[in-house]
Amino acid sequence: MHLYRFCVALRHLDGTLDAPAREESIMAGNADEAIKMAKRINVDMVGTGTNSIYLTDPAGHVIWSLRLGEVWLDRDC
Repeated sequence: MHLYRFCVALRHLDGTLDAPAREESIMAGNADEAIKMAKRINVDMVGTGTNSIYLTDPAGHVIWSLRLGEVWLDRDC
């Protein structure tokens, strides 16, 4: 099992990120499993004033991310 880090943060228009407003550890056998687990975590980005979620691998590299704008684009509004 490997330790992955799930983070919720504010992403600015220039692409920079604030320090995570929320962090969780995910123990998973591989990156695909960790991403599946991260996608199941409920996050209130509006309530926390954030707009970005990302997952880092044990080496600290971002392996998955999602921005609030991408969620809205995928909805049938």
